[in-house]
Amino acid sequence: MPDHMPQDAGENSLWATTSIANPVNEQLREAMQSDVLVIGGGYTGLSCALHLAEKGTSVVLLEAKSIGFGGSGRNAGLVNAGVWQNPDHVCAQLGEEAGQRFNMALRDSPALVAELVERYHMDCDLQPSGTVNIAHSAGGMRHLENRCRQLQELGSAVELIDGETSRALSASPYYRHGGILDPQAATINPLSYARALAKAAQGLGARLYQESGVESLTRKNDRWLATTAHGSVSAEQVVVATNAYADRHSHQVRASTVPVFIFHCATGPLADDIATSIIPGREGLWDTQLLLTSSRVDKDGRLVMSSAGQLRGFQRAIRENWMTRTRDRLYPQTRGVNWAFSWSGQIGVTSHKILRVQLLAPGVFAPAGYNGRGIGPGSVIGKHLAETIVSGNRDDFPFPIEARYREKWRGIRAGYYSYGTLALQFLQRP
Repeated sequence: MPDHMPQDAGENSLWATTSIANPVNEQLREAMQSDVLVIGGGYTGLSCALHLAEKGTSVVLLEAKSIGFGGSGRNAGLVNAGVWQNPDHVCAQLGEEAGQRFNMALRDSPALVAELVERYHMDCDLQPSGTVNIAHSAGGMRHLENRCRQLQELGSAVELIDGETSRALSASPYYRHGGILDPQAATINPLSYARALAKAAQGLGARLYQESGVESLTRKNDRWLATTAHGSVSAEQVVVATNAYADRHSHQVRASTVPVFIFHCATGPLADDIATSIIPGREGLWDTQLLLTSSRVDKDGRLVMSSAGQLRGFQRAIRENWMTRTRDRLYPQTRGVNWAFSWSGQIGVTSHKILRVQLLAPGVFAPAGYNGRGIGPGSVIGKHLAETIVSGNRDDFPFPIEARYREKWRGIRAGYYSYGTLALQFLQRP
């Protein structure tokens, strides 16, 4: 079977071009049995399959497209801890005790990614240089001061940096107010990481199939039966790890998040003198602007930048032009450089900006709503789901397990995000 690259028509993904080979090349074409069925070949599903296989549990993973096709192969590659919202917000939403367990479980998520990369010798360009949540204004810095205090109270090894340090780290005249440095965070080739997880899981006996979308999931003789176009899997328990790329056959998961798009632009390898003059320590940056912008330089000296929106039809030119103007303001030395790559991906957003783990039916778990923070948290949740499934003890699972949930007005809100960001990008000038 050909290795389908995870990009949409008209898009040119840096990760699809530079990633390691996809180790999964088979469709499901038989009737199988396993202890656990995992649906979805992104970080959560792959981590869950890997950790189940580590424990000797029989596991089959089915991916409708190709490994990493969804958000796992379409993000900026910043390996950050926790969620977007401050720890106090999590506790306010979940309650103090549940919120603390949630926050602590995700506090060190980059460490799990680094440990898996080392243990399984993953070729995924992990750069443990840290990340910086960088202020674009004095008001943005006040927000970060409060966030840093909350993270430090959790025991996170973050530190507040001043304007001079933020200018030195970013090498940008624009970032002069300060920020939060997380020295334990990292950057990565996100698609390579997904594929490396798949390879490690296969090496432990997990059976992985792509181009094998689930067409039905029914209860039969105290087991779950999933059917695909050419085969079936019978399993005792199921993890539906489709997140924002849930299709009509997993409509309950699709309804639990609002679809929001993020787009990315990357240059080709820059001249050495230019590449070394941008983020010289190779941290990953994301700022506090309303139209959040992230920046990083990969191992080959390419500048990769990201913001909100989808590259489709007439939107492409507006968003790419805005990104060029933003890049030239942040890093004037790149003026005149063309973008060599541009692509977009979908994330699942929740009203309270906190991920959810639903129990769709007895034995059917469905984590979703990573709100753009999937690499570390997805790896962690996959690991904890595997432990919970094997032990049968949900008391130690550090994330609240909810009944079915549905986001209200999701279509209208998705349109608001899409066209609202497009209007700002069209109107905003240097």
